Amino acid sequence: MIRVEAGTNSMTDTGMALYAATACAGTFTLISCDDDGGTGNMSLILSSAIIPGNIYYIRVWGNGGAWGTFNICATNAGPPPNDEPCGAISLSLTSTCIYDFYSNNNATNSLNIPAPGCGIYGGNDVWFSFVAPSNGLVTIRTLAGSMTNLDMAVYTATTCSGPFTLIACDAASGPGNMPFLTLTPLELVAGQTYYLRVWGASGAVGNFDLCANTAPAADCVYALRMYDSQGDGWGTSNVSVLVGAGPAVAYTNTNSDQDVAYIPVTIGQVVQLSYNSGGSGQGEIQYILQLMYGVVYSDGPTPGTGLRYAGTANCQSPAPATSDCYGHTGICNAQLINANPTNTGLTADLNLNNRGCLGSNERQGAWYSFRPSNGGTLAFTIAPTNSGDDYDFAIWGPFVSLTCPPRVPPTRCNYSGATGDTGLSTTATNPSEGASGSKWSTAMTVATGEYYFMYISNWSQSGLAFNLTWQLTNGASLDCTLLPVELLGLNGYPVPEGIHLEWSTATEMNSASFAVERMNADGSFAQIGQLPAAGNSTSAINYQFLDEHPLTGFNHYRLKMIDIDGTSKMSDLIAVMHRYEFVRGAIHPNPATDRINLDLELPEDGVLTLSVLDASGRLVRRDQQTLSEGTVRAAMDVSGLESGFYEFVAATSSGAILHSGRFMKE
Repeated sequence: MIRVEAGTNSMTDTGMALYAATACAGTFTLISCDDDGGTGNMSLILSSAIIPGNIYYIRVWGNGGAWGTFNICATNAGPPPNDEPCGAISLSLTSTCIYDFYSNNNATNSLNIPAPGCGIYGGNDVWFSFVAPSNGLVTIRTLAGSMTNLDMAVYTATTCSGPFTLIACDAASGPGNMPFLTLTPLELVAGQTYYLRVWGASGAVGNFDLCANTAPAADCVYALRMYDSQGDGWGTSNVSVLVGAGPAVAYTNTNSDQDVAYIPVTIGQVVQLSYNSGGSGQGEIQYILQLMYGVVYSDGPTPGTGLRYAGTANCQSPAPATSDCYGHTGICNAQLINANPTNTGLTADLNLNNRGCLGSNERQGAWYSFRPSNGGTLAFTIAPTNSGDDYDFAIWGPFVSLTCPPRVPPTRCNYSGATGDTGLSTTATNPSEGASGSKWSTAMTVATGEYYFMYISNWSQSGLAFNLTWQLTNGASLDCTLLPVELLGLNGYPVPEGIHLEWSTATEMNSASFAVERMNADGSFAQIGQLPAAGNSTSAINYQFLDEHPLTGFNHYRLKMIDIDGTSKMSDLIAVMHRYEFVRGAIHPNPATDRINLDLELPEDGVLTLSVLDASGRLVRRDQQTLSEGTVRAAMDVSGLESGFYEFVAATSSGAILHSGRFMKE
């Protein structure tokens, strides 16, 4: 950071500009300019866009053409203001990426903070912060400036003084060697503050561009995540997305390992996705259509062409993918496992701090959990259905409970580059094996009631299956009846009375009750109801609960399953959209010729205001109807409108929006 200040003499009003140039004859590049930033009407420039060893030029002039004498002083202003987390620059999350210019010149090393999980950290880091939006979607992009090799990491912390917990890190998923991060509701809690750490690889300093954006406001947002394994872009290939009656929009990855596009939708709209192949390199291309916590559709490498997905948006998240830790599969009774993961899920669960021997992090893997019901010796065999495939694995634990992702290195790990069967063996000698090591790691001694995570990774990325078989000796067993409740799933959907929650259990042993918890705006959870449990059961039991007073927008729920001895276990989160009204269908017919209709549930008697806006947002038609409480049909004449796309809005007399959606007039 450099400080250049003009002081008064015979001149008392100056202007000043800072330039970079290769020689005194130019070409000049303006870096910064100031009029009255100093004392009185004198000039002051503070700039972090300075590269040590380069020559810069200061231009000073009298305001209005005045002339005379003045004083000038240039000093090293020390570290940038965001040198430490408590000086973090707050990032405004806009709906589009708007780059700003930053620098880490003169930055110092931040101490007592967990090491980043990627890249080459050499200090000289600078800090930013952002507040997670309600949709839980944030994308952070960078562009090269004088620095062309940047790394960044995101942390959560209760205050700017810490303690800090690493949640995501990237070194080179953006253009060239620049980083790129997409964060999801699996990682972000709405309303919480997160800290972004940025540094030059190996301690490099200089300037760079950075932006952070979220999705535009909508009933819900699909995230289209586009990957290219070589980082050289898709060429002319693209994914075409058609929402409702709107025009199709083509999305592509130009020159990065990955990119993302946010697609806002209204409940009831039909979403259609097609893939258009554009030549060679198809084996490098993958994409995922994400909604909240889950995968709606995925394809690649070598995606299929033409229409690939069509569905009506209901804004209900699919279950988390097994390729993400949050979607882990519980293993019971030493059963045979057969799976064929084809992607790495929605979030990067592994990093430098917790991956152990898995040097390439996640590669078409799946997450599992298990809990021994009796102690003993545990071994297993992972057998690829294609003997030429190279599968790797890691195991974390023991834990007293499971929290995703694991924050510590694995207890067992195998990254052998050989193909064929792998696993844990009583004859193996090493708990961890590198790329040149044996396919077998040592068996584990486990105790009753411990929790473990396991990640099985297809290094070959063949998309082909594996079989997992267990060898349990010295009394070891994996019997899920040790758990008080075997939960089959928690689901929810909006109804006229609020939000309806339902769940089922396969078995219960000594279960006492289910506490229903809902997330508050600050990210904390509060109990909103409780139901008694069956106690003991070996057959499926269904439960249901009505939240009569949901929050506006997305509501996040979880179950606290309480045993008779007071111990408890939490379910995974689900998110359910609440709207003021209960829409019974989409706008119809769509396209329309002379009339549009919308069936909805009115909460009370009153005047319903119907409006039609054109593509520019201009009101072109309005009507008011007095209707009674209950199921009604809102209808409007559109016969006189020109052909094109319009927005239809239904609102109460007080202005509360009941529903809005697009339609096409033929």
